[in-house]
Amino acid sequence: MPLLNTPERYGTLTKAFHWITVALFAFQLVSALVMTRLGDDGSMVGLDRDAWYNWHKTVGLVALLVAAGRITARQMGRLPAWAPTLTEGEKRIVHQAERLLYATMFVMPVSGFVFVMAGGYGVQFAGLFALPNPIGRWEVLGEAARVVHAGGAVLLLAALAAHLGVVLRHAILLRDGLIRRML
Repeated sequence: MPLLNTPERYGTLTKAFHWITVALFAFQLVSALVMTRLGDDGSMVGLDRDAWYNWHKTVGLVALLVAAGRITARQMGRLPAWAPTLTEGEKRIVHQAERLLYATMFVMPVSGFVFVMAGGYGVQFAGLFALPNPIGRWEVLGEAARVVHAGGAVLLLAALAAHLGVVLRHAILLRDGLIRRML
């Protein structure tokens, strides 16, 4: 299998970045739900709320690096042709959802980083060391970044729902093998 995309199929690099992104998004969603619901002295799977927050921040920054790699890899080759079983409407949905997903891959970690730095929370990267704060405490900026981060989460979920809706329709109802293109 080729490393880069060809006109006929997705390459190994595209597939790897896709599934790494899926795993990162899944962790971020779960960690966001857990960390915002744990009480001050609560814990889940051996991690207290602060640890969940720090892992969420760490994985968010890793996701930003993955997004940068994904964009770079995307520029190195062309996309394969659309799957022949996609309708014109589905092509538009997939295209718009993809644009929104790529935008949120950058907006979410950047807004999260600005939020925690300007809010004075900081980042304990992987529990190993504190990242320097290049912004300093700036409450108005921190609150603006929090709003962008929360709004970005809603847009991300909408884009994921649209993307998954098309994929699941083809996998469950049409059973046309569309998902094999990314496996």
